[in-house]
Amino acid sequence: MNEKKVSEQAIEIAIRLILLFGILFWCFQIISPFIMPVLWALIIAISLRPLQNFFIRKFKLKPALSAIIITILMLSVILVPAVLFFTSATQVIIELKNQFEQGTFVMPGPPKFIESWPIIGDKLHDFLSDLNANLEAFITKYQSQIIELSKRVVSIIIGTSLVGIQFIVSIIISGIFLAIGDKANFSGNIFTKIIGADGQAYLDLSIQTIRNVVKGVLGVAVIQALLAGLGLWGAGVPHAAIWTLVCLILAIIQIGPGIVMLISMFYVFDSSSTLVASIWSIYFVGVAISDNILKPILLGKGAPVPMLVIFLGVIGGFMYSGFIGLFTGAIVLSIGYKLASFWLQDETQKEAILEEVAADIEE
Repeated sequence: MNEKKVSEQAIEIAIRLILLFGILFWCFQIISPFIMPVLWALIIAISLRPLQNFFIRKFKLKPALSAIIITILMLSVILVPAVLFFTSATQVIIELKNQFEQGTFVMPGPPKFIESWPIIGDKLHDFLSDLNANLEAFITKYQSQIIELSKRVVSIIIGTSLVGIQFIVSIIISGIFLAIGDKANFSGNIFTKIIGADGQAYLDLSIQTIRNVVKGVLGVAVIQALLAGLGLWGAGVPHAAIWTLVCLILAIIQIGPGIVMLISMFYVFDSSSTLVASIWSIYFVGVAISDNILKPILLGKGAPVPMLVIFLGVIGGFMYSGFIGLFTGAIVLSIGYKLASFWLQDETQKEAILEEVAADIEE
């Protein structure tokens, strides 16, 4: 009789667990489209909290008003370059389309500076020259490949646009997070429930890691890309907006915009006077090495994450979630690395780390 009762209770518990996990899985499926925007919004809010505190102290603003001002500023920083980029790209596409339809398209010859490139310079220049002379034959021969490439380019443009919209939504959500704050210490309670008594310590370490990576990696990348974009636009480099995006990606993955800056130097020497080209070259070199100055300033006392962790986070994040993964991947993997490193320390080392983290967060 007892065995029968135990069996019935086991079956009842199993059914309850199945229903519970079924409901949790269903809830997860419903909210899964919002996970990435909310995650990015949390990262933005944590990164901007010191700026909000500065506005509150300096101008005696209420949290809600300071959050609105910061959100408007962030949207302006994102929307203005985005509009300029897509306007430039759209104009180029429309112009090429009209030239093809009217039969007036003429492919420009390869720049002379390509010949000076080591190893591949002569061969690449000859190939581009032949392509320029026999463009129609080239298009006819590789028509299917060109169509397939065009489809992929359009797909990338659409995907990038969707990511931009997602990022804008995340900024708005982050503004809401900044306005309401964490009055009930909701985040601390979650970490405490998951980890235990050290939950708040792990939360503080996560906050510090997010801010350090955003300032020391993403912040430097954005500043370098803006400086590069201004130089490319001022020097008259064609398609400066597209090259600026390339600089941003290279800076995020820790390669730096040096490659683009070098190509731009070749271009200005080929298209401008020696004096003008020399001035722009000095500027481009300054942009290429500016991260050596910016990182110590923006990173401050925060312990940096190894470059390999950043690189793997960027590449893995991109493969996992597309363009926005370039940003979230580095941050999430850096958090995991710092938490794992903290967990492996002895108690004395943990106390020293927590004291440094607390001082850094208070600043």
